[in-house]
Formats: sequence, C-alpha cells, structure tokens
Amino acid sequence: MSSEDKSLKEIQEKLMAEMAAKQSKEEEAAKELQKIDAIVKQFLTNEAWQRLKRVELVKPDLANEVKLYLAQLYTSGRLTRRLGDEELKTLLAQLSGRGRKDFNIRIV
Repeated sequence: MSSEDKSLKEIQEKLMAEMAAKQSKEEEAAKELQKIDAIVKQFLTNEAWQRLKRVELVKPDLANEVKLYLAQLYTSGRLTRRLGDEELKTLLAQLSGRGRKDFNIRIV
C-alpha cells in the first residue's frame, strides 16, 4: 500500500466514524422527541392533539416550542389537567406572537 492509499483509508475511516456519531445523535434526538410527544399527548384532548399535529406540518418550530413548553409545565408540576383545543389555540397565539416583529416602512 502506498502512503496515499493509507491516508485515503484514514480519511475514509474518520468520515465513517463521524457519520456514525451523527446518526447516533439523531437517533437520540428522535427518541427524546418521542418521549416529549407521549407526555404532551397525555395532557391534550384529541382535538387539541390533532391541531398540534397540523400546526407541526406547517410550523414545526412553533409546534416543538409548544411541546417543550407543555413538557416543562408537566415536569414542574404546574400541568395537572388536560388542555382543550381552545386553550391550545391561546397558547399557540401567545407563543407565535412572541417572536413576531412588526415592521414599519416609511417612504420619504
């Protein structure tokens, strides 16, 4: 084997190790999201859960923010009952409006 072949093989092994590490991190993240989904689903009515899944299709960041917020409420003990569709709408409106910025354009 030439030195070029050895260096190529080392690079290939390094890339394979990086890909395996990345894949394991992605699998861990997916498992964590499944756990959060299970927790959130327990505290939402069927209508609210369906709404959250529809929001997830359109705005996945907002849906994940809501899920994390509800999971934090649950773990802190402040969420003790199931939330309905209207309450979820209110929560979605609050969290989506928080990041919104209003722009005023003036033409001089």
